[in-house]
Amino acid sequence: MIKKLRISNFALIEHLELELKNGFTIVTGETGSGKSILLNAFSLMLGERASSSVVGNYSNKAIVEFHLTSEAQDKVFFDKHQLDFDETIILRREVVKDGKSRVFINDTPVSLAILREFTTDKLLIHSQYNTYELKSKQTQLELYDSLAGNTQKIEAFSKLYQKLLLQRDNYNKLVRDFKKQSEDSDYSQFLFDELNKLSLDSKDYEKIESELYKLDNIDSIKDALYKIQGFSEENGFYTGIKETLKQLEKIDSPGSELEDITMRLSAISIELKELSNESESIIDSLVDDPERRGGLLSSLDEYNRLLQKHKVGSQNELKSIRDGLSDNSLSLIDLDSKIKQMNRNLKETEDSVQSQAEALHSSRLDAQKNLSERIVNELKSLKLPHTKILFKMEKGALNEMGITELKLLFSANIGHPQIEIEKAASGGELSRFMLALLKLISESRKMPTILFDEIDSGVSGDVAQKIGQLLKNMGVKTQLLVISHLPQVASKAQQHLMVHKDIANDKTITSVDVLDMDKRILEIARLMSGENVTQSALDTAKSLMN
Repeated sequence: MIKKLRISNFALIEHLELELKNGFTIVTGETGSGKSILLNAFSLMLGERASSSVVGNYSNKAIVEFHLTSEAQDKVFFDKHQLDFDETIILRREVVKDGKSRVFINDTPVSLAILREFTTDKLLIHSQYNTYELKSKQTQLELYDSLAGNTQKIEAFSKLYQKLLLQRDNYNKLVRDFKKQSEDSDYSQFLFDELNKLSLDSKDYEKIESELYKLDNIDSIKDALYKIQGFSEENGFYTGIKETLKQLEKIDSPGSELEDITMRLSAISIELKELSNESESIIDSLVDDPERRGGLLSSLDEYNRLLQKHKVGSQNELKSIRDGLSDNSLSLIDLDSKIKQMNRNLKETEDSVQSQAEALHSSRLDAQKNLSERIVNELKSLKLPHTKILFKMEKGALNEMGITELKLLFSANIGHPQIEIEKAASGGELSRFMLALLKLISESRKMPTILFDEIDSGVSGDVAQKIGQLLKNMGVKTQLLVISHLPQVASKAQQHLMVHKDIANDKTITSVDVLDMDKRILEIARLMSGENVTQSALDTAKSLMN
């Protein structure tokens, strides 16, 4: 339960510190006095997103701080998140003017998610708007699950369902990628085949270019080689060198100055002879083959065309492009394999989701009769003695709530058929129905604190008296804070808080007072008669308090 509430620079509240009691606390005040500010402060503790608009004009940040009595089971949560555990748990949120928010638990910074995790089972807020949400099929089913004790089951199912949605998204994305790649695969295959025909691994296109050059210039090459051969013919260089060597050998002696010249000239002679022999060999190999030349020319033309097409300048670069296209093909095969595996995983998850949805539906059906009876019994104490309720459930399409399609059929009057509650119930009947539900839910969940905002909307007179008594009874086990305009409800509370708006130093300030008995009587009288409190209203207020 909440022991203390501190609020600073929050909207119109400059500073507020309240000691909250166990049981039933009523919150009253004129319309526009600032009761909604308290509601917003409580909402922050449930992890609602903070707006910079909540920051007042007294400093650069707003602070909301709750002091809670710890329970033994809370230590598990604190150990899990490595937080300091104490008898008193202090929750604090700070909001600065740029909208940024900080969260603390026992002065340790935590995330909003951690705050939500902790306060989900500590605080329940129900507003008038939530009552009208009872007309929503999803809200009806959520409330039914809470009352039936299916909360953990639906949480587990929701996680599995979200997993299914994620798997479906990933699968569909992969299928789209595969389709796109497949659409491009024909062209990619064409490019690959085109490059593969070049035989880039076995052919050397530089050599092909060289050979083709030879064939194109065969006559000129032969003419030059014949000239080299002529060096060794009679009266050629070779013959002259041989005769000179013979002459030198006659006049040369070891160690003479002519020895070096003789050796060099001998080497020239040998080189000329080898050049002549090589030239002869090349001449013999140079055969004009028009067919081969045409093949080489065609191959080289295709090679140069693809160089230009792919905007590269070498054979190695073409290899890289070809290998990349091959990798793309392998990637497509790999993608197809992944799709098949993902489809198998998706089918397993779908089967598991369907199985859990069926089990959840059965669990809901099992609780049907008992829940109807419990709610009807609660409504009898709220002046709806003839109420008939039927939770009609059928199987429908799979969604995040399972496969259950719920129709809440309701009749408050004898002789009238049960029809869907959103069509059958008045505003006051909706309020009482919701109150009965929340009472039962709070008992099953052992909710420490509940804040009701005009749960008594649409009722008056004796019905309001009954609601007040029910809230008082709820307060025995649960800390209740109830915002109300009804004197019959207010009179049943153990603590009375009055919200009012004042002007100080040219600023509008919202304050909250804890009323003593005399002030409570006066405030309850005001709720009955307005600003001009009559003696009759005072007398009635006193009687209500007794």
